Amino acid sequence: MLSQITLKVRTENRLQEAATGFGMRLTLVDCRPFNEKGMTLLFELKGDSSAKKRVLAGMRKIEGVRQIIAGEGSGDTCPLLVVTDRPAVCRALNDSAIICLQCPLSSTEEAAAWKFIVRRSSDLNRVLSSMTRDGVDARIEEVSPMEERPSLTDRQKEIMCTAVSRGFFEFPRRISLTELSDVAGVKPSTLSEILRGAERRIMESALGPSVSDSRWVGLEEDRESPTL
Repeated sequence: MLSQITLKVRTENRLQEAATGFGMRLTLVDCRPFNEKGMTLLFELKGDSSAKKRVLAGMRKIEGVRQIIAGEGSGDTCPLLVVTDRPAVCRALNDSAIICLQCPLSSTEEAAAWKFIVRRSSDLNRVLSSMTRDGVDARIEEVSPMEERPSLTDRQKEIMCTAVSRGFFEFPRRISLTELSDVAGVKPSTLSEILRGAERRIMESALGPSVSDSRWVGLEEDRESPTL
């Protein structure tokens, strides 16, 4: 059975510290392994844009950071691509079949929450053992069965709440995608992707099986058949 795990981890988060030191905030959007020891991290850097150059300069001095590329943003938010040596939380995933829901690298808290879905208890044990070897203090805060589809990520919840409150889902819409992207501080294409991902999770949770499930096959033909 799938389980949702919440760990409280205390580990160095020097990228976040470099940002918060100048009143800015990093939120992890996506991540990918980069060769055997590296990691590519896509962040949103949010805050006073006048401090961005100083934040980037500080990040480039961090041991293990190989490359930083800042993109063009909207308002007080810009995308930030960081290539770095693999952080401890990422190394812990090497031999474990887990799916992250909330990354501690996005947190400004000393004891950051790390939420993920795990298939077997042995995978959780591997994660905890890896964290211990790396000298990271990690403790289990919550374990719950995953009888339903995964919940929304914190970023998806934030965007969906903004979209609902601004009337994006009303008919007719009270705000356009472009206008909503300005409010959320992301590009329209990024916003559209986040909304689609959140909508899919909500629908999967509500409907149970995905539309590709065998139980739904043939509905299209039934709809087109004449009623007797």
